[in-house]
Amino acid sequence: ANLVANAAEHARSRVVVSCDVAGGRLVIEVADDGPGFSPAALERGCERLFTDDSSRSSRDGGRHYGLGLHAASEAASAHGGSVSLANSPSGGAVATIAVPLCGPDDSGPHTGVPRNQTLPG
Repeated sequence: ANLVANAAEHARSRVVVSCDVAGGRLVIEVADDGPGFSPAALERGCERLFTDDSSRSSRDGGRHYGLGLHAASEAASAHGGSVSLANSPSGGAVATIAVPLCGPDDSGPHTGVPRNQTLPG
C-alpha cells in the first residue's frame, strides 16, 4: 500500500500497478508519471529515515519521515524478497517489490496455510 500511496502523491496524472510471476517470484511494479527519483533516492531510498523531498516534492507539502519505503523493504526481505527503485525511461518513478512464490525451505507452491512452528521464548 505504501508504494501505491507514494506513487499517487507524486504522480502528475497516472499511477500504474502491475503484477506478474517471473522466475518463481511474484513481482509487483508501481509506476507513476511524476518527476522520478533523485540519484540519492535511487541509492538510499529504502534506508530507514532517508528522505529526499527535493526530487519528488509533495503536492500537499506534507512531511515525510523516511519510514514507508524502509518498511516495505523490510517486509519484502522478511519473505526472502526485495524492493528496488528506478526511473522509467519515459519519465516517472518505478518501485518494484519481488518475493518468492515458495519459502526458502519449500519447493512446492505456497498454499497460504501457515506451517506449524515453534517460536522462541
